[in-house]
Amino acid sequence: MEFLFPDPDCAALTEFFEDPSLSQSDFEAFHQRLRLCYEELPKRLVQLADFVSNAPDEVALGTVSSLASQAGVQPSTVVRFARTLGFSGFSDMQAVFRDRLRVRNVAYRDRVNALHRVDGKAVEASVIFNGFYEAAQDSLRALQNQLLPDRLEAAVTTLSKAECLYLLGLRRSMPVIRYLSYLLAKLDIRHQIIGLETGMEEESFAHAGPGDAALVLSYKVYAPRTIELFKALEARLVPVISMTDSAASPVIPQSGHWLEVHEADFQGFRSNAASMVLVSTLAAAVAERRG
Repeated sequence: MEFLFPDPDCAALTEFFEDPSLSQSDFEAFHQRLRLCYEELPKRLVQLADFVSNAPDEVALGTVSSLASQAGVQPSTVVRFARTLGFSGFSDMQAVFRDRLRVRNVAYRDRVNALHRVDGKAVEASVIFNGFYEAAQDSLRALQNQLLPDRLEAAVTTLSKAECLYLLGLRRSMPVIRYLSYLLAKLDIRHQIIGLETGMEEESFAHAGPGDAALVLSYKVYAPRTIELFKALEARLVPVISMTDSAASPVIPQSGHWLEVHEADFQGFRSNAASMVLVSTLAAAVAERRG
């Protein structure tokens, strides 16, 4: 895949492209480049960028013409957008979105089938246990190495000042949120889970405001509903702390307060070990801070 130097109008990307340690070919890197360049993009490119961010599957499956039509721009704008982000053309940019789609669509049954040995026989349970154990250890080592003390302290400060804590994490993140809720209840800290069985998510934070705070968990592939609710919290001026896995994550708040968490996986089954340890830390630190 060929990459060109970005449009000179996007000077913020210069450092990114000159750093050889930064990947330039995957979906995460695409969004990292887009975040760096977004404020400098012309109006039509911003319009297309917003559409691309909200409808990545359309980019993976569509054409230049169909994408332009749906975004309300000219086909030439689509090509210019791809080149501005450092791609040689639309096809190269689309390949990144198609790779994401292939990874996302790996079914859980396929993951289970991958646990069989080459001879077709089932792998011993102890081998599966060791795989999950190693993934959990890798997750915790990464958290210990990457967690920035200043960010952690800022997160605890924000959460400890809140009148009510709103907790958002759907799908794979839901067990982590449920456990955090359990801890906060035991510590007598007022909180509310967003993501109720009734489906009335917006109603659960109808009274939230600047005096409260929210903790949002989301890891790629980011759940669209989580992104939607995160934006609704920001619109209500609720201070948000995000636990996510990339600087290109769509749930990083405008305040910039986020904690980086990378969960390792075993045969496609991702660990929650680091997330559990981090929310336990936050709950205990907030309780201590409140005295």
